[in-house]
Amino acid sequence: MTDEVRDATGDDETDLAAELATVMALRRSLGAQLASYRIATGVSQPQLGRALGKTRSMISRIENGNRRMPAALWRIADDLCHAHGVLVAEHSKLVDAEQAYRAHRRLHRRQAREQRQRQTRAPAPAPLISPTVLLKTGDDAWPQITLVTLTGGCQKLAEELMAVVIRVVHALGRRDSMHLTGSILAAVGLSDLTTDEYARLAQAADSPSQVDAQIVQHLATMLARAKRLEDTLGPCQVFETVSAQHRLLHHLLKGGCPEQLRKPMNLVDSAMASALGNYLINMGHLEESRRYLEHARKTAHDAGSPALAAYAAAQMSFAAFEQGDIPAALDSAAVARSLAARTDDSRLKAFAEKRAASAYALDGQYGLSMTAYDRAHNFLTTAQGSARESPAYWVHHGSVDSGRGRSLSQLGKTKEALEAASTALAQYDPAYVGRYTLCQVRFGHALVLSSDITEAARVLGEAAPQAHLYPKLSAEFHTVRALLQPWVQTQAVTRLDDQLRTYGLLPTTTPKPGASAEKTSP
Repeated sequence: MTDEVRDATGDDETDLAAELATVMALRRSLGAQLASYRIATGVSQPQLGRALGKTRSMISRIENGNRRMPAALWRIADDLCHAHGVLVAEHSKLVDAEQAYRAHRRLHRRQAREQRQRQTRAPAPAPLISPTVLLKTGDDAWPQITLVTLTGGCQKLAEELMAVVIRVVHALGRRDSMHLTGSILAAVGLSDLTTDEYARLAQAADSPSQVDAQIVQHLATMLARAKRLEDTLGPCQVFETVSAQHRLLHHLLKGGCPEQLRKPMNLVDSAMASALGNYLINMGHLEESRRYLEHARKTAHDAGSPALAAYAAAQMSFAAFEQGDIPAALDSAAVARSLAARTDDSRLKAFAEKRAASAYALDGQYGLSMTAYDRAHNFLTTAQGSARESPAYWVHHGSVDSGRGRSLSQLGKTKEALEAASTALAQYDPAYVGRYTLCQVRFGHALVLSSDITEAARVLGEAAPQAHLYPKLSAEFHTVRALLQPWVQTQAVTRLDDQLRTYGLLPTTTPKPGASAEKTSP
């Protein structure tokens, strides 16, 4: 991508973010005005809810700007609260802003897709991922290391890194240190450390007793970098790097790192194991994911971190949910709730509630599920501080409503599912590419259940270019496509199938509508 195109794309994303902020501000302002007029006329939330066919908690969320409401209901609310057309007019402004934002977003995504397609026809750029090395253990004084994949601009960095590692190996004079070289190279592959920091890691790998606080910080920095890239590249692209980091960390722990550093090392260990467990869930390897998450929870407990233990327990509930294991999903969610309550992390509490809500829905408990989703929104409304400080940094109102839409679809609440999915998509940050695409697919699912086939096909077509990011996303795509089989001869579905075929998403055998896609085995 040229600098001009990259700059233009960045400017467009900034404009989109500003438009989304305007939409959210208008929604909050409209909700606040509803609350003001309602209170001024002496109407309670339950009374307004009965007039509109909504629950008290739903009215509360509308007034907080967290939920949308159709124009017809705004007219009723305007009359009941004696707003003299103010609420209707403000809602019209909001609708105009939402439509403009969505049109701009569709244009941006189409341009980005066309740019990616042009790039695929161009010569392949140098790989982003870590250098691949070939280790030979012949009769030489030390094994020969040969770079086999990096070219172009990455070659210089790779040569610098190799020079550092070779110097360390020569200085240490120990053949067995070379067995760690591959892990070190893979571990730093997606990081942005300097060559001096690479050297410190290599030296620490050979002499774990020399580990210091700076090495622990390097490991945490490498994981944070990988997480940021996972948001845009998908878990398949970062799994091996984080797995190598995890192996390196365990080597340092087992090799006799200083006792005073074991707790911070265990905290990084837990965070890495949770990340790997989450990646494996989204890659379809559920049993393996639970082993990582159990390790993450135990390590967090040993390190005295209820926050990391709660996050691991919430992810364990997610893995159980994906397997259809209702008791395990409910039990792990209860543990996550209890542990999260011992922290001041509102995002983590919201995540625990979200996992409990999905487990309740799996068990067919509509009321408890919706109450848990409402609690998640309430926690997010009061969230303070930097989101990046939370292990659940990516949880926001859009992700909660995306889960709500999926749960409502499971519970057979088609109309509510469509409303929740639409609200989720309007609030979702497209920077989280994989999760945003999953939100699109779930919106498409809700549209199919509502028999809006043309719009469903359009939304799914927009999501298709990103659906390769992880197998779980592709599996949900296949499930939704199966529901479209009765309309397979329509122009909309025919066009969608052409798009799916382009991206390798059209199953060779179409499953029966409603059937779950087969899991990918490890």
